[in-house]
Amino acid sequence: MVDNLEDLDDLEDGESNRGMAVAAIVGSAVAAGVAAFLIRRSRQEPPPPEPIMMANTAWGRARGMAFNDERTQATRDFLVEKVLPELKPALLGILEEIEDLVDDTFRRAEKTIKSL
Repeated sequence: MVDNLEDLDDLEDGESNRGMAVAAIVGSAVAAGVAAFLIRRSRQEPPPPEPIMMANTAWGRARGMAFNDERTQATRDFLVEKVLPELKPALLGILEEIEDLVDDTFRRAEKTIKSL
């Protein structure tokens, strides 16, 4: 092709040059489209993990951390030695108040039944 050229006008007149120009435009458009797709895909956030898998993973970690024998025994010891002695007077007070309420309610019920 280059051997047959006598001047620049011969280069512009050929049919093959028109096809070459179209191929260059189409190739540039395809390359731009691929580049745009890759840039868009890289900017998107990754899809969130499936809730079921995430829940299973979280439950496995929590079970491993919370339900081992040492922690269970330490929690039991803490409750028995520290918390229960402090709550005992409050619990007894609550029970006394409930007993008074129940006694009062039964007295009123008896009075109501006798007045019938």
